[in-house]
Amino acid sequence: MSNQDQPTAKYVVNHAKYSAIGDYAHVSNNFPAAQAAADPAVAELRRLFEEVNQRLATLEAVEREQVGAEVAQASKLAAEIQQGDETPKKLSFLETRLINIGRMAPDIGEVIITTLVNPGTGIALTLQKIAQKAQAALAGAAPASPTPPAA
Repeated sequence: MSNQDQPTAKYVVNHAKYSAIGDYAHVSNNFPAAQAAADPAVAELRRLFEEVNQRLATLEAVEREQVGAEVAQASKLAAEIQQGDETPKKLSFLETRLINIGRMAPDIGEVIITTLVNPGTGIALTLQKIAQKAQAALAGAAPASPTPPAA
């Protein structure tokens, strides 16, 4: 059978050699201390998600698992965007995660979105804009334009 006769895969999934997939996958929303010490914005994100972790701990197990996965993805994306990776796919995916968190656990969503909309020093303006879009989507209104930083 030649290579032309073999069916080609419609979808290909690539993953790291020792990565966990499925029930054994674990995503963390903890930011390394060294990274937080080197970058004040990462320290702010770390503080935010530490508070979120405390709120997650109070949820029922099933709800904690569902919301926790969304929060872990959101924190990972926020860290990557903070580091300068502002691909449109990541931006829209983070916005979707924030909206999902806001619908699934409004108190946790409010903490994340409010912190990102009114960030501490150094948080990327892109994260602020994404949070404003998510906040507007949850409120059913058009997103507000970002306010320029005070001089």
